[in-house]
Amino acid sequence: MPQADLTALRRDIAIIEGRSPILEGDGRLADDGVSLAAVDREEGARVPFGVAALDRKLGGGLPLGALHEFRCEETRATGSLTGFAAGILAGIVAAKRRPILWIEEEMALSEAGLPFGPGFARFGLDPAKLLIVRARRPEEALWAFEEGLRCTGLAAVLAVIRGAPKALDLTASRRLALRAGTGGVTGLLLRQAGTPEPGAASTRWRISSLPAGTMDGFAEGVGRPAFRAELEKNRLGPVGSFDLEWHHDRGSFATAAAADSVARPAIPSYRPADAPPVREVVAFRKAG
Repeated sequence: MPQADLTALRRDIAIIEGRSPILEGDGRLADDGVSLAAVDREEGARVPFGVAALDRKLGGGLPLGALHEFRCEETRATGSLTGFAAGILAGIVAAKRRPILWIEEEMALSEAGLPFGPGFARFGLDPAKLLIVRARRPEEALWAFEEGLRCTGLAAVLAVIRGAPKALDLTASRRLALRAGTGGVTGLLLRQAGTPEPGAASTRWRISSLPAGTMDGFAEGVGRPAFRAELEKNRLGPVGSFDLEWHHDRGSFATAAAADSVARPAIPSYRPADAPPVREVVAFRKAG
């Protein structure tokens, strides 16, 4: 194998494994011409969550210049998935001061709708800094994702894709991880109704919602956005489940209040002990 090909192969393996890339003899990386100095500025950089137990598992926070995957098991949980990602993006933008490329695949868009500007503003994200791309097919969304990770003028690139399309295989995941590591741009892959799949992401998370607690004397259930974040994969090793809430005033996550804080109606005293469980009943008008 020619020396140039061998060097390029070692570089690609090093980036995928999270190590410093191999340098060519002229002091530049083989394909994109990104100098090692540019990569070193990002190497080891992290955005902390502000929750000590979680940050310790991540080595100080979420690594920048890497690919991260976030999934929810049901489409109805997409709001929590998006909100959790918005909190992470707020920390990245605070560190990088650059725009965000937000890519929506058409199927995911039809299920959950477009990003809501005022909602992002509550997470400290300026909607004017969002560059939104609508892709008709998963292949187009992944192409835009990879091309966005090439652009060092961005703070991060986020792509929302539904399920597990054939185009999002292990090879595609490796390409995205390689591109994020080479360019130093953080990639967030959001998967609606996604099951765990093999991939090259540095971390993989399962996100679901939690009942909100109380805040400022308001009624129970009117409080900060709360999430259950299950760290399913971590390149550093440790995983775990964390109940978090987002503090708009502080612009950071914190350990959530008691998850069972929402009031629930009492069971009527006249209800028989052997009554069938409560269920939804849909009534239809009689035909004819």
